[in-house]
Amino acid sequence: MFSDVIVPLTDEVEVTSLLPWRVLVVDDDRDVHLVTKMLLSDFVYLDRKIELVSAYDSEQARHILATQPSFAVAWIDVVMENDSAGLQLVEWIRNTLKNKHIRLILRTGQPGIAPENEVIRRYEINDYKAKSELSAQKLNTAMFAALRAYHDILALEHTREDLEVKLEESTEFFARWLNSESNR
Repeated sequence: MFSDVIVPLTDEVEVTSLLPWRVLVVDDDRDVHLVTKMLLSDFVYLDRKIELVSAYDSEQARHILATQPSFAVAWIDVVMENDSAGLQLVEWIRNTLKNKHIRLILRTGQPGIAPENEVIRRYEINDYKAKSELSAQKLNTAMFAALRAYHDILALEHTREDLEVKLEESTEFFARWLNSESNR
C-alpha cells in the first residue's frame, strides 16, 4: 500500500529517480497556482521533488482526491465557490474519504471569514496560512514540515503493519508449538 511512498535512500540515488511527493493546490485564483508552482519549482525533500496538481474548486478537488488518493499535502483555499468551500472540503477529506494521512494546509486571503483559532480547533487541519503573510520562505517551511509529518506518519503505519504481521506469525508459531507439545 505504501511501497510507492517510502523509498529507501542511498548515496547513489538521484533526485529524478524517485517518485515525487504529490501536492494538491486547491484555489479558485489561477495566480495562486502560478506563484506556488514558481516558488516551489526547485523544492526537494528527502531527495524527492514535488509534483503540483491543480484544482480550481472544491468539486474538482474531490474528484482528483477520490480517483488519485496518493497526495502527501493539499493547500486549500477557504473561500472559493462559497465562504466555507475549503472547510467543507477538509471535512469531506477527513470524514467521507477517511484520509487521515494527507497533510492539509488552509490558505486564505480573507482570514476574517474563517478565523484561525476557531478553524484550527474545529477542523482537522495541519496548518493555517494567510495569503498576505505567506512569503516564499514560509511556503517552503510549511511544505518541509508537512512532508516531514506525512513521511513520519507513513513510516509509523508501515512499522505498525509489520508488527501486526510478526505478531500473527508468532501467535501461529506458538499455537503450533503448543499443539506439538500436547501431542507428546
